[in-house]
Amino acid sequence: MRSYVGFCLVALTVGCGSSADTAAPVVGVPLAINGPSPVDTAKPVSTPVPAESITNAAVERMFKKAQQAASAGQTAAAVEAVSQAIGLEPGDSRLFRLRADVYSVMGEYANARADYALAVRTEPQNAELRNIRGYFLMSRGLTKEALADFDQALQLNPEFAAAWNNRGLVHLANQDYKSAVTDFDKAATIDGKYADALNNRGFAKFKMGQLPDALSDLKLTVKLKPNYTTAWNNCGLVYMQQNEYALAADAFSHAVRLAPTDMRWLEHRREALKKLGRYAEAGADAEKIQWLNTLNQMTQQALNQPNVSSAWITRAGHLVDGSEFTAAVEDYSRALTLNPANHEALSGRALAWLNLGQVGKAIADCDESLVAEPTSSAFSIRGDAWFARANYDQAIEDFEAAHRFDETVAEAYRKRATARRADGKDGLADADLQKARRITAALNGETKPRKTENTQLPFPN
Repeated sequence: MRSYVGFCLVALTVGCGSSADTAAPVVGVPLAINGPSPVDTAKPVSTPVPAESITNAAVERMFKKAQQAASAGQTAAAVEAVSQAIGLEPGDSRLFRLRADVYSVMGEYANARADYALAVRTEPQNAELRNIRGYFLMSRGLTKEALADFDQALQLNPEFAAAWNNRGLVHLANQDYKSAVTDFDKAATIDGKYADALNNRGFAKFKMGQLPDALSDLKLTVKLKPNYTTAWNNCGLVYMQQNEYALAADAFSHAVRLAPTDMRWLEHRREALKKLGRYAEAGADAEKIQWLNTLNQMTQQALNQPNVSSAWITRAGHLVDGSEFTAAVEDYSRALTLNPANHEALSGRALAWLNLGQVGKAIADCDESLVAEPTSSAFSIRGDAWFARANYDQAIEDFEAAHRFDETVAEAYRKRATARRADGKDGLADADLQKARRITAALNGETKPRKTENTQLPFPN
């Protein structure tokens, strides 16, 4: 097993990371808010347990039940099940390890630390358990205690690449870059394809001012693992120090594509673009950063009042504005769980569905919204849905109900005119074309030609 820690990139002068980029605090928030992250029960938890423990069917049932609950994010049920198993078999390190993992996810760090200690006490010669506890302690900022665990793990198993990498990260946190490079080098020697060790060694060399060597390590990292976000960012940091701003912007762009809601990469790319004089692009990054800042605030408000539907609706609307439609659907659905007849959430979700190409779901949500309250917004969205299905009669009917006046409406009339003329209904086709021309002519006379709804202009008869 490999356990890694990364330290947050908070400015253009710092950066590091792990293969999953999960340990570093993320400035941006996830677009979709889930429950507690499930424990990764697929990873091995320790060396094989004694045979007498394996044969204890009740312990095994409880252990599997706890694993399943943890994977589903049902942390309380997981703790209860594994605690029952511990009562039956207090000498099984797997049980303490699993409960410690769950406690860590729950934020009950004192309990987690106690259980990791019990796991180690149960199998004191298990290098992996020492490394696991060291990782946990390091993640809590307890670097001295973590270093002791990694030292012990390496005494027990000198070829333990992950422990070398993690000990290097402790040195990195303590700004002992020379020792960090030594440990990362040992990890990379043991495992030549260890992307984390290569990335971390590159960053440590960067901090030591060894820029060419740092860049060599980082380029090898992204060659081995092209989706390694932090390594791309670190490449950009090196290029910035070398005044290679175009290469830096390209490297940061790789990171942005991999993690588009992380403000750190956007901030770094913005600085590179400014150095290049590409101010419009830098401004676009600044706008995205502001959008993410606002999203952070809305997220906190929603988490502080999770049973208030309006908080989720507000956040969902902001997500729609940022074209994050899948996350918006999730937030609108949360609001509808709290208030099933909320017309604003229904019409908002319909718009998100429509942008995701789920036209049928969009129409269904609009239907429900209009039953709750007949708003121009719901008519307008449903009109777009019918337009997408080439049902121009229904589309125009809804556009008229919405008092909508824009080029899409004009196009609906033109499309229907074509269909009517094909059916030999020339008079009706001419009327539709006339309405289309009147709308287009009126729009051409407006300073803002795409007024989408609630226009003050009368809808053409």
